[in-house]
Amino acid sequence: MSDTSQDTNARAHATWLRARRQWGGPITALEFGDTASAVAVGARSEPDRVIRLDLGVGDLARRHFQAPRPGERAIEAAIAEVEERIMPLRPLVPRDSRCATADPRVMRIVEALGVTRGAGACLGTDAVEQGFNRWVSIALGRPATQDTIPLDPDFAASLLVLREWLHHFSFDNIHVV
Repeated sequence: MSDTSQDTNARAHATWLRARRQWGGPITALEFGDTASAVAVGARSEPDRVIRLDLGVGDLARRHFQAPRPGERAIEAAIAEVEERIMPLRPLVPRDSRCATADPRVMRIVEALGVTRGAGACLGTDAVEQGFNRWVSIALGRPATQDTIPLDPDFAASLLVLREWLHHFSFDNIHVV
């Protein structure tokens, strides 16, 4: 998936507007990109800000998850990189906001984890954590025949970023708009 930060920012803005119309209240919209991601936050008629996140899911996948079984060192390095990039945003993300996305990568995670797909789908933090643990088990050696979770690098990086995002910002779930 090729993108520019301008495209990703525009997608985050559009997702924020849809979520705000649907639910009202404070919204945090997250959209992934190949080379950068974006977050739109706020509770007014327009987002208070759209923030470019210097964290591309495709770049992360290429750096850490190219091996069929990347191993513990690669997984830990990817987690550390994601944490380093997202933690400075913590003071900018309203604690009481609803997390939303329209990102196709998140829709793929929704589908892979067996959540009802489509607009209005809600993916809980616990389900994301369980899915991540399933992926890690395979990446660290459990036979893949025991699980149907996707093993490709883009899925792994998307799942990791979503997991870290939900965990570090204390969201209970992410809503698909």
